[in-house]
Amino acid sequence: MKSRKNSDSKTNQKRLFMRMKSPTAFGSARRFDSASFMNVPPEMARRDAAYLCFSAFFRNADLSRKKRAERCLIYDRILKLLAVIEEKSEFILNSDIIEKRNLENADSLAFVRLLRKYFTILSNLASACNEEAAKAQTEKTASLVTGEFFERLDPIFLQNEEVLTASVKALLTEKHELLQNQQAQRCKLFSKSDSERYERAYALYAEYYADLENI
Repeated sequence: MKSRKNSDSKTNQKRLFMRMKSPTAFGSARRFDSASFMNVPPEMARRDAAYLCFSAFFRNADLSRKKRAERCLIYDRILKLLAVIEEKSEFILNSDIIEKRNLENADSLAFVRLLRKYFTILSNLASACNEEAAKAQTEKTASLVTGEFFERLDPIFLQNEEVLTASVKALLTEKHELLQNQQAQRCKLFSKSDSERYERAYALYAEYYADLENI
């Protein structure tokens, strides 16, 4: 008899668990007490601060005076930062699907993934410029990396890089206000304690990512 009661109790607990909106909400007094949401405000703060610092830097950056190696370094650092932004956006979106708080939409993640593609292209264009050809030409030596082909191709790479850079800057400027409005609307949906945690984390990450070398 006792064994049957234990079995019924476990069955009831299992049914309750399966009805939970979030598995980590099991045992909570309310669904929003679940541990799955605890990390969302600071992770969102990190994502928002990282994006703001990246956007501000690139929109105001003058890359025309940078050497190829310097541009490659900047693109690589931005790609690392965008990888963090994408990771946090995916985490927030998945948590929001579970908790149904309407804090995030799939557009944010898609936008970041597009940016990663654009900066991957920029990095590849900058890397493709053949400095060995220029060096060999200066030294008047014939080699596999010298000749008319490279003389024609390198300016094309540079021109395409400049065009794409200008286009990405225009895109970031166009979406800046919309993204800020979305950020403000998300913060309004936080509880008081969540807002405090978001603001503390945002201040720390904004200071950290303000220096691109920290990426």
